Amino acid sequence: MKVKELMTPVSEYTTLDADATLSDAVTALSKSSHNDVLVLNADGKLAGVLTMTDILAALEPSYKKLLGKEIDGDTLTNKYVADIFKEFGLWSDTLTELCRKSVDQKLSDAMYVPAEVEYLDEEDTIEFGVHHYITGVHQPLIVRKGTQVTGILRLGDVFTEIKKRITSCTC
Repeated sequence: MKVKELMTPVSEYTTLDADATLSDAVTALSKSSHNDVLVLNADGKLAGVLTMTDILAALEPSYKKLLGKEIDGDTLTNKYVADIFKEFGLWSDTLTELCRKSVDQKLSDAMYVPAEVEYLDEEDTIEFGVHHYITGVHQPLIVRKGTQVTGILRLGDVFTEIKKRITSCTC
């Protein structure tokens, strides 16, 4: 199966301009079946993606300081995570207060800019897409034909296809 057969076309996806706010994004997502927003530049081209994780990170401004640090995966013990939480004063305000402060934050400040490895070609196989997810790329994967972004390959859609195939193998 090719990626283009399972992707969600851009025309069916939630899109907003980079100047839109987190409030705009959450409002748009509440009217959508998607959990991510494609952020477009002034030319209507993909500028970035705003995922659920990006929205959560945008609520707490101190994450910008933390995310700039190099963190060794072997050091992520509970104590280390608790120390970082305390050192950076993460979530020291209530969730309600952080939400109130973030509603006017621009998507361009909160979005994720996909790396080249996070793009798939429409003709790539689903297996190649699965490989991307397993090796740890940010979600969702961006699908393109040539240089034109044509769709999104979501992990949930890939997993639904996998469940279907496993079920058909065991019947």
